Amino acid sequence: MRWGLLVIMGAIVFAIAGLVVLLSRVDMSAVQQPGHAEEYLRSKITRAVIRRRAAREDIPAGPADRETSMSLAEGKSVYDANCAGCHGPDGGTPASVGQGMLPAAVALDSNRIQSYSDRELFSIIREGIRFTGMPGFARTETNDQIWDVVDYLRALR
Repeated sequence: MRWGLLVIMGAIVFAIAGLVVLLSRVDMSAVQQPGHAEEYLRSKITRAVIRRRAAREDIPAGPADRETSMSLAEGKSVYDANCAGCHGPDGGTPASVGQGMLPAAVALDSNRIQSYSDRELFSIIREGIRFTGMPGFARTETNDQIWDVVDYLRALR
């Protein structure tokens, strides 16, 4: 009985020591680009969480004038005011601030971003993405304005 308890305690101490050594080797620098494995895992997990969140959220239907020239013009206006500072004025080349973020701001005309559904893009814009530089705009923009930005992002293809 005593030996079993000592073995368990020793294993716990050994595991804690191993964890401390492992964590001391993790680079949490905000200037080092993440490695391929880290970026792959981050992007897959982020995609899964966004897909799940968008499926569960109560996302309102878009306005009647979606995907019109007026909607695109309003979307560009909101984009220029809130998004261009990080994602760049054309949405395809992140601005220097966006490039300095880790993870870096994404090119919004990329296949990866354009493969998101409209609901997922709406969710990203409205709620943001935690642990990235992407803020949520639920408190500053209306649902119609967010839908206009989704329309504008689709026009970047």
